[in-house]
Amino acid sequence: MKKMIVLMAVCFSFNGLAQSSLEEELQTENETGFVAGTRNIFTDNFSKDAAGDFPARWNSTKSGEVRKLKGFENSFLKISDGAVVNPELTKPLPEHFTVEFDLIVPGDVPIRMASFGFGTKPFVISNLLSPKEGVVFSFHSTNKGIADGLKFGTKNNGNNKPGLQSVDFKTPLNKVIKCAVTVNKTRIRLYVDGVKMVDMPTAFNPLFRNSFFFCPSTHGSADSKLNYFYISNVVIAEAGIDHRSQVIKDLMENGSVSTTAIQFATNSDVITPNSMEIIRQLADGLKENATINLKIVGHTDSDGEEAKNLVLSKKRADAVKAKLVSLGIISERIRTEGKGESEPVADNKTPEGKAQNRRVEFIKI
Repeated sequence: MKKMIVLMAVCFSFNGLAQSSLEEELQTENETGFVAGTRNIFTDNFSKDAAGDFPARWNSTKSGEVRKLKGFENSFLKISDGAVVNPELTKPLPEHFTVEFDLIVPGDVPIRMASFGFGTKPFVISNLLSPKEGVVFSFHSTNKGIADGLKFGTKNNGNNKPGLQSVDFKTPLNKVIKCAVTVNKTRIRLYVDGVKMVDMPTAFNPLFRNSFFFCPSTHGSADSKLNYFYISNVVIAEAGIDHRSQVIKDLMENGSVSTTAIQFATNSDVITPNSMEIIRQLADGLKENATINLKIVGHTDSDGEEAKNLVLSKKRADAVKAKLVSLGIISERIRTEGKGESEPVADNKTPEGKAQNRRVEFIKI
């Protein structure tokens, strides 16, 4: 039996997930899915940028422009071949952080290599990958199906491990791909549409916190120089180190907590899928503490009409309550309230401030 377990662990380690030991394997199996950070550092959906312009809070080595795409409500940034595009960050990213973004890989070019990475500075991601100065990821897709897959790698300051690796993955074309990254000190994980695809426990050098960037990779082929892709809904947030959600920890210890990690579709009370893990953990916490009743308060930024924001904030609080009830929490234990834009915690004149004001507050009662 022991031999069988060891053999299964060895086989699993060659599936593109970097595993350090059998114990690591068992811990990974018990981990929850992606949990977004609770304090937003940078957020942009390009709604404030005119179509055809390059977005104000980004840098590029070559080109790029905001586009409206048929069949999609929000705006996207088109990143053209050979360009290195990065958000303007005022300081290095923290030890524990998350990144989320929407990716669209168009199907009208023969060779597609939608790449992104973290590094000492933004740089061109070549088809060889495995750079010393960063850790990179690339969605590879071609019309002939040659070398398709999710490629990733780093040489991490001269260390040849993990080097270039690959996970079997067929990149959806002309559709939104939900990408999410979690970094905890030296460990980096990549989730694609809610599924963990990459887990590298020692690949993230602290110097890689200096930059986050995108690049349509190219190689010697002329076809590869036609490569481009789109991104939107970029969110970078600081995360806690506790395996439980920091929201749950603060609520139980302090009696109240406010979080931006529960997110909604624009101008809607529809909760985004990546927000569900925190809500599930909150439900678990309420089940473990059956005497606790809760008030959920919704808050918005100042965009739009004040009266409509007040109604929207209440609907969002109600939506969170409905999810908790669907997870087995008695409805009578939860009250809801909406305060709209009336109690900002940050400046509504900046995108970061607005992102902090779009929050959900939990109060023990």
